[in-house]
Amino acid sequence: MLKGNRQGEQTPSGNKNTRYVILLCGNTVLFFLVYRVLIAYGELTQNTFLAFVSLVLYLALLLGFTLAYLIYNRFFWRHGLLPEQLPDTWSEAQKEAFLAEEKQRMQKSKWMLTVIFPLVVTFLVDAVDLFLIDGFLRG
Repeated sequence: MLKGNRQGEQTPSGNKNTRYVILLCGNTVLFFLVYRVLIAYGELTQNTFLAFVSLVLYLALLLGFTLAYLIYNRFFWRHGLLPEQLPDTWSEAQKEAFLAEEKQRMQKSKWMLTVIFPLVVTFLVDAVDLFLIDGFLRG
């Protein structure tokens, strides 16, 4: 959602979100088109190895980026913690630094979602095409 002021201008955070959504959509289209072109070329030349390598490469990218995102964000175990839930022996500054680090990690790793999301969408569309659309057309 875009954030704006009274004159209808976008604030910097609204502009950042717009760029992120555009990048996310562009990457999704790009990843999907490259995948479908590689698969179609493999089918056209009857080179099943190329189609297999494309599938494995996309799966490896998805697995790698997803694991990296989860590990970097420490499997989200800090997500949703309140200062009251932290040890009483900690000072307020320690509690704030602890909670701020989680938010900072989420912001720094946000770019990985521009790779993970397009790969997931590519495989979902491919699965729908393979199991539903192709099944109805040939069934």
